[in-house]
Amino acid sequence: MNADGGGVVRLTSDPAVDQSPDWSPSPDGKIAFMSDRDGDYEVYVVLVNGRGLQQLTSNATSDGFPRWSPDGSQILFTSARDGNFELYVMSADGTGQTRLTRNSVVDTGGEWSPDGSRIAFASGGGDDQEIYVMQANGANPVRLTNNTAFEGGRLTWSPDGSRIVFYSERDGNSEIYVMNADGTNPARLTNDPAQDRHPAWSDDGLRMVFTTDRDGNDEIYAMNADGTGLRRLTDDAAQDFLASWQR
Repeated sequence: MNADGGGVVRLTSDPAVDQSPDWSPSPDGKIAFMSDRDGDYEVYVVLVNGRGLQQLTSNATSDGFPRWSPDGSQILFTSARDGNFELYVMSADGTGQTRLTRNSVVDTGGEWSPDGSRIAFASGGGDDQEIYVMQANGANPVRLTNNTAFEGGRLTWSPDGSRIVFYSERDGNSEIYVMNADGTNPARLTNDPAQDRHPAWSDDGLRMVFTTDRDGNDEIYAMNADGTGLRRLTDDAAQDFLASWQR
C-alpha cells in the first residue's frame, strides 16, 4: 500500500498463510516473506507485481522472518532446523545457508544494522526475552536490555544506526520503545492499554509504522519517530500486521 494507507494491492493468493514481508533494497524490488504453503513455514521471494515466486528454503521445520541485508546480497532468517530457533543467513538466491547463533534458548527477530556490520536480535524463552546485538558473522553478542518482561519482537534500526526501536512488556502490556544502539536511554513512544507491537522505521528516519489492536483487531498505524502524529493506515475486519517499508 502507499505510505498513507491507500492503494492497497494484493501480491500473493494462496490458501496458506503468507506473512512477515521485507522489501529488498535492490532495484528489482523483490519482497521476501514466510509461508506455510508447503506444510511448514519456508522463506520465499516474489516481485512487487506478484510474479516470479521463488522458494528459498526447504526444511521439515520452520524457516521464517526474513530480512534483507542493506546491500541486498544476503537474507537473514530464523530457523528451527537444528532443534531450536536460531538465526541463519543465506545468499539472496537461497544458497550458502549458514547458522549464526548457537544458544539453548530461542533467538529470533534478527535485523541488520544500516551498514550491515551488526545484527540486533531477541533471545530468551517465554516472557523473559532480551535484546542483543552481535557482529554480522554471529560473533561477540552483547546484551542491550535487562528486564524480567518480554523485550524484542520485531526490531528496526534508525537509518543512521544510532538507535533501535522495539516493543516491550516492561510496563505491563506491549508498547513501542526506542533506545540507543548500545542499550542506553530507553524511551517509551506509545501509551495505550492495547497491544502495540512490530515497529518498523522508515528510511528517512521521520516515521514509524507498527501493529496495534487498540481498535479491536490488529491494524497498521503510523506515527512520527518521537511518538507524535499517530495515524491509522488500515481499517479491515481481518488482521493487518507486520508492515515493512519500501526501501
